[in-house]
Amino acid sequence: MYCIYTDKEITLEEANSEHIIPLSLGGVNGFEVLVSSSFNSDVGSSIDGEMANCFFIMFKRRDHDARGHSRKAPIPIAKKSTIQGLGTPVQISFAKDKVKVFSPILRKELTNEEMLDQSFILTVPLKPDARARFSAKVALSSGYFIYGDIFRDNAKISDLHTLINFDRASSTKDKDFYGFETKGWYWPKEVTGKDKSEHHVYEYIAQYLNCSFVLVIPTTSSIIFVIGILGDLVGILNCPAKTELLPNNGDYDLGHAIILQNKSIRRMSYRKLLQEIYENL
Repeated sequence: MYCIYTDKEITLEEANSEHIIPLSLGGVNGFEVLVSSSFNSDVGSSIDGEMANCFFIMFKRRDHDARGHSRKAPIPIAKKSTIQGLGTPVQISFAKDKVKVFSPILRKELTNEEMLDQSFILTVPLKPDARARFSAKVALSSGYFIYGDIFRDNAKISDLHTLINFDRASSTKDKDFYGFETKGWYWPKEVTGKDKSEHHVYEYIAQYLNCSFVLVIPTTSSIIFVIGILGDLVGILNCPAKTELLPNNGDYDLGHAIILQNKSIRRMSYRKLLQEIYENL
């Protein structure tokens, strides 16, 4: 048995099933790959966890009620906030129906009267590599999920491994990224030049679908992976690949779309998806 994340053969006892996009981010049962259980518990869980707990993604999770295995309702919380001018620490939570301010000093939720005329400073963590690592993980497993060994043998999956295992604190970029060819975008990176028009198309698709999805679009010399989470475009990777052996008709015409909607998987060609969107303009 093969594990795409470690690029090694593993035994059945060493394997378990992993959601390519976790349930907490709009994933569904069936969109899964068998992976090394050690990878799944260590690297995989940290990558998925960083994305699921991202302050900005939490708003999407809240609005879609996207719950993980714990079944806990997702609520964005700015834990390291303060009352402006006073510097008093507070935690601000953004439930659908109400914004709540909790004072760890008073050990209680502030009343409307206590918050009257107060201004608050929100401090939220932003991990710059979380979306890049997550996009690489989803791209790697999606490519294998769709194409199997053809993808494994013909795409430059070593680039995706490099991104997945990247640790800014300990990395030596010149060494870790030697020979790296994959290009990409992830929020909040600015899109410039000729890429803008194509990027607008992907953003529109994300808004139209309003769910989690993966687009896999082969070119003559690469595969483009477009990853969306709960209607939010989170990453695009253009990975070098020999694509002449990939299927390119029927459900693979222009590419392949995997759409995770209403707790089920919808699969179609990229051409059919574009036609569907055009007909609903």
